[in-house]
Amino acid sequence: MKVVIPDSLMGEIQELQDTFGSVTGQAIVLTDQAGNVVTRPTLFGIFYQKMFNSLQGMDRPFEPALLRIGPLSHPAVLEEWVPGLKYVVSPLVPDYGQTYYLWSGLYMEEGTQELVLQAFEAKMRNHPYYEMLRAEVTAMPELSREGIGKIRCKLSALGNILSKLLAGCVLKPLEQRRDLVISQLLSNLEKEFLKIEVVLQQMAGAFSDAELYAFAQEEEAGQFTVKYCAGKEANLLMDAGFQQGDGFLGQAVLGREPRHWQGIAKDPRSIFFSQRGMTQPECLSCYPVQIHSGKKALLLAIAFGATRQIQDFAQHEQNVAALLGVSGRGERLMQREALRNEATQRLKEAARLLPQAVSTQELGNGVLDMIMGMPFSPSSVLVFFEELTGGTHYAKGWRQEEIAPYIRDLQTRYSSQAFLSSAIIHGETGGQALLECPLITDQVFKGILSVGFRRRSEAEEWLSFTDCLASLASTSIRLIEKDSRHTKQAEVLLDHTLQYLHTRNPELHRLCSEAASMAYELARYTGLPEREAEQMRTAGLLAPFKLDVLLRYGFYPEEISLLKQVDQFASFYFTMNKPSVSVSAQLLALVLHHIGQSADKELLADTDPQWLDPSRFSLDEYVARELHSEPRTSFQSFLRSRSEAQPERRGISAAKLLNSTALKTPKEEWGISPREEEVLELIILGKTNREIASTLFISEHTVKNHLSRIFHKMDVTDRSQIIALVYKRMFDSERIETS
Repeated sequence: MKVVIPDSLMGEIQELQDTFGSVTGQAIVLTDQAGNVVTRPTLFGIFYQKMFNSLQGMDRPFEPALLRIGPLSHPAVLEEWVPGLKYVVSPLVPDYGQTYYLWSGLYMEEGTQELVLQAFEAKMRNHPYYEMLRAEVTAMPELSREGIGKIRCKLSALGNILSKLLAGCVLKPLEQRRDLVISQLLSNLEKEFLKIEVVLQQMAGAFSDAELYAFAQEEEAGQFTVKYCAGKEANLLMDAGFQQGDGFLGQAVLGREPRHWQGIAKDPRSIFFSQRGMTQPECLSCYPVQIHSGKKALLLAIAFGATRQIQDFAQHEQNVAALLGVSGRGERLMQREALRNEATQRLKEAARLLPQAVSTQELGNGVLDMIMGMPFSPSSVLVFFEELTGGTHYAKGWRQEEIAPYIRDLQTRYSSQAFLSSAIIHGETGGQALLECPLITDQVFKGILSVGFRRRSEAEEWLSFTDCLASLASTSIRLIEKDSRHTKQAEVLLDHTLQYLHTRNPELHRLCSEAASMAYELARYTGLPEREAEQMRTAGLLAPFKLDVLLRYGFYPEEISLLKQVDQFASFYFTMNKPSVSVSAQLLALVLHHIGQSADKELLADTDPQWLDPSRFSLDEYVARELHSEPRTSFQSFLRSRSEAQPERRGISAAKLLNSTALKTPKEEWGISPREEEVLELIILGKTNREIASTLFISEHTVKNHLSRIFHKMDVTDRSQIIALVYKRMFDSERIETS
């Protein structure tokens, strides 16, 4: 509710403001609660004139500062523009609820002039009046904190006078003014939710004889904390706590009706306020408020004098308490709805991303990120996968020493033979309630998703969302296992076909083995991802086989697509239009063509026409020249890099290289682990990823991880660079000359 100040009163307010400004030599201005300037600023010196001129023409120029500092109940010293330059803001709250703010400053704190000038120069160096403004700032006197505090008290006195003048402009009885406040709260509640700190500020010192209003909320069961205060000694009461049933305040929360006490300063049991260094109240009124989630709150009206007549104010204060309860419950419902909408969006994202995981490691880390990004802000999360190796876990928010005992407890309570099929809240561990959701696929227990909440009520509220995410993780496990079985079957097929090829045509087997190795190295040389490099390697191994044979089994779709593109380009000579072929397929075609040039044609002649076709190793020269220039240039550069490294390798066996001291020292220099050392030696021996995995009894995925770390430590990008680097080290150390 906005009150228009009469012109006659504005003149008196302006005169008071100008008088105070002339005494202090500072700029003063009065604004309303929206940030609009009410009075003409009292200005002294060009510094303040330029400052206020920059605000001319702006709508609500003080609104940004008011939003930053929030509601005030007492004068405050603030510092927001330049460190060391402070200003004083004093709130004025007349009886009718409208809030005004009296601004005064700037004041330079003692010992900060050099810091102020540095900051001022950084912000105002390009201002046209910089030199003049800097001179005024330099001449500004430095004030101690006590001195600034005295100015704050003087400004508070001016504020009290202005408050009385402003209150006098609405000549209405006290009862009617209280009704206006209630009416304003109802009007605000129609538009948005009430801000408790603003309501208390409007009530303090104007609504009744109470000098201090406070609002205490239930944080935990039976535990209350004062969250908002306005009025006399508000800073001493803020954040104070009490327990249900303990003392005056604790007794008040036990019932639903207001409780009033008078003369409590004489009661020896009343030590709650004196313990906080406060003046002992004479009158205390407590109004129970029902807020969200079944929690309680108290609106406190405190008077330090003996003049308060409770019956005159109780009904109005109880009405305010009821409105705060309605607003709080409605706001909580809206907040919960917004959180649920955000959580639903995260579930949609999880439904899209989790099924793309190719390993339990990727899935575990993905679930961690999804849970920790949920709007309910869990205190911890742990994903445990029950596997043949004894189990694997991924965790965030856990202390390391707590994880092992908890996993042992999980393995005791959950197993493949006995497990719960739905989520449970497992008491409290480490001060948190743990929501445990089993991961189950095809009625088989696969693991646990455990999410920690600070309170059991939060775990109950978000149980369905967490359980839904666990279901998505279970589906992803099923897909990973299916892909794993598919991959193993594909690898078995590839092994059998290569054994058949080696038996029926050793020359063709040699060509595809060399092509596979070269295709992988070329892919890494040109910067293609590891996944594409592996696809090119496998496509090289499958190159001798006909497409219709490969398509029968449904394996290696990406690799077969590469071979199909190679075939399409190979037949380009006989077609009208050049087909669109990927970079990977063009590089593969160049490799097959290059390897095919060393083939023994007579040995290739003895092939099984039903299964095999060596034609991919004999790409027509005309067609090869039609490939894009960039792949051909990259391939030629790759061949030169191999030929430069090749002479150094003549006459030196892999065994001699492995035993060389030139390799041992660099391994220490690079920080190669014992397992990585085994992989490195097999690389030097020319072994493929599959052969390395078979030799070391690990998966190809683990081999790739080792290779990635070795590449990083040795600062190389492919195997050929590793071999070239090691040989160079050997030559430099042993001074071997090659013929």
